[in-house]
Amino acid sequence: MNRMYRSVALSLIIVTCGAFAFDRTQDPPAPVAPQPVVFGCPMHPEVQSKVAGKCPKCNMTLVELTGGGGDEGFFTCPMHPEIQTGQPGTCPKCKMKLVKAAPPETGDYTVRMDTEPRAVKAGEKTTLRFTIFHPVSDEQVKNFAIMHDMPFHLFVVSQDFQHFDHIHPDQEKDGSFSIETVLPQPGYYKIFCDFFPVGGSPQVAHLNLVTAGYKGDLAGSTAKLVPDKTLVKTVEGTRFELTLDPEKPFAGKPAELKYKLFDAKSNKPVGDLKPYLGAWGHTLILSADGSDYLHSHPTEMIPDDVDRNGLEGKPEVDFETFFPHPGPYRIWSQFMRGDNLITVSFTVFVPRLH
Repeated sequence: MNRMYRSVALSLIIVTCGAFAFDRTQDPPAPVAPQPVVFGCPMHPEVQSKVAGKCPKCNMTLVELTGGGGDEGFFTCPMHPEIQTGQPGTCPKCKMKLVKAAPPETGDYTVRMDTEPRAVKAGEKTTLRFTIFHPVSDEQVKNFAIMHDMPFHLFVVSQDFQHFDHIHPDQEKDGSFSIETVLPQPGYYKIFCDFFPVGGSPQVAHLNLVTAGYKGDLAGSTAKLVPDKTLVKTVEGTRFELTLDPEKPFAGKPAELKYKLFDAKSNKPVGDLKPYLGAWGHTLILSADGSDYLHSHPTEMIPDDVDRNGLEGKPEVDFETFFPHPGPYRIWSQFMRGDNLITVSFTVFVPRLH
């Protein structure tokens, strides 16, 4: 997100000479400091910023919030720092009274990735380590909000989109995050770091990794996405039927992904859908070149204060989303049936809005 700095120069010029007289008993009016403006994302209300720009989750243009940053100030929830608003009130998650706070730092945080061993080999275990730094002070950041049960969501996707992994590094004592994983095939990989630093705004850092000894061409290995002719697939005993709303979504317009889940053997709607990371499912959407990244969650939310052990979801799960640009997109959606996490993928083409 680009930074925009505003400066206000206030000067008071007093002219004194024998030909002029003025009343010294009246002080000049105190200058009125401009009120800060708060911008928010129409699709992701948790994304708010002190400066105009784009939403880091869906790339929509941020809009000025009514009442944001006015005389009331800026407010957040003590229990849920992702809840940020320009007006007083109560937290929609836990009903606690929002407290006054400083507006979040909206700059892009720096993420440094280290690998062990340094030369990553396909098919062998490697440890990925991530260290996050503040965009202004350059100090290491160690405090993060918990978003969907985790402080750090990591997506590892091969350049050709054949490999997809949604994993969660552990936070180390020094504040960094690390995880052991295996990159199954030689080539280039896209690394997406999704996190929310306390005192900041939601962040998505895009990094790249190439396995040792790979001789292929980066551009030549870019995903060749062919739209699916039918949006029905069976994966690990579950049939997924996907409907788009509108049926033909256009670039730059909100859309919905509507899933229906059936047991492939009985042909009946599934009855054992369980919460996964605090939601009834997770969806990641990437454009063919990986520049458009969208991490979406179901419209039906799971309250924080309920026991999830006994919860069972409906066989219909809807996701709100947004396709920033025209072109093909790959959709990965994940659902938990019993103890089995299932990932299903679809490819769609989004035309330009004429």
